[in-house]
Amino acid sequence: MLDRNDFKIPGKWVREAAMCGDAEALKLSFLPGFDEYCITRCPLEESIKWLKKAANMEVGESLFIAVEAQCVLGSCYSEGYGVPQDAKEAAMWYLRAAVHGYAEAQFKTGNCFASGVGVPVHYGMALKWYRNAAKQEYTDAEFALEWSFEKIEGVPWNHTHSAGRYRRAAEQGDAVAQNNFAGCYMRGLGVAPDFAEAFKWCRKAAGQGLVEAQTNLGICYFFGHGVPQNRKAAIKWFRKAAERGFPEAQSNLGWCFDNGWGVRKNKEQAVKWYQCAAEQGHAVGQYNLGSCYEDGDGIAKDCAEAMKWFQKAAGQGYASAEKGIERVAKKLETEGSNLDHKS
Repeated sequence: MLDRNDFKIPGKWVREAAMCGDAEALKLSFLPGFDEYCITRCPLEESIKWLKKAANMEVGESLFIAVEAQCVLGSCYSEGYGVPQDAKEAAMWYLRAAVHGYAEAQFKTGNCFASGVGVPVHYGMALKWYRNAAKQEYTDAEFALEWSFEKIEGVPWNHTHSAGRYRRAAEQGDAVAQNNFAGCYMRGLGVAPDFAEAFKWCRKAAGQGLVEAQTNLGICYFFGHGVPQNRKAAIKWFRKAAERGFPEAQSNLGWCFDNGWGVRKNKEQAVKWYQCAAEQGHAVGQYNLGSCYEDGDGIAKDCAEAMKWFQKAAGQGYASAEKGIERVAKKLETEGSNLDHKS
């Protein structure tokens, strides 16, 4: 995960450059008050300068520092921190670190090839880099490797193998693995369906603050999967994840306010949470927001806005949105006819 402190505290990179024999860094490291300089927050551009110095020291004992800096630079270019956002530059820095065996960079290089970010889509290359990172027990790569199988023709997805991998990582306390393992029990993928086990692992992951797990725990409480139905508890977990910006939880929370499930019915709050989810591209949130605009529920009626959100949801393949488009199109047509008649 990107740690912004790496970009705001260039002292770390100055010190490591000095250890590698960089003359300018050596001078800086011996200045009075350098320890204070290390913890002084500086412009991101200053950190980028030192990151690049460290990233280009690919010799001898400095190699590990170089590949770490290369991976961080990849994240800088990916997110636009201190440099213009540039997917190609990000992929290039990740790849430089990946070829030196840096597991995080191998995983991120795999992501680039899987999604076509900065490089052409190439599932074979994505698998290669995921496998390299997974061999180093980089958990995210292990999971990506399992989920990637279903996208690649001729590579079967072994649910039993996936469940076993999730179990091992989950038992070691990995929150993502715990949530995925809960999903295996919920759907019966590689294990016998068991809502109680799904709830158990979901609760462990949610307790570690994983927003996906908090949302899934809310769903368990909402429907009574593996636990007595408790919609107030569902609201609690939906809200936790929604307030941290997770769109599925925001959409679910809006739906609860819309219908008065586990909370007093409040159409304005429903619209607020639908809007939050919709603006992040969540198809169900977009459809529900469109419905609010169509009916004037919790917000002023606006068929043009309803049409906009229905079209966004339909563009993601959400079937109900197509019917919404048809309904609103007829209403807009009727409104247009009425205006022509009045004029």
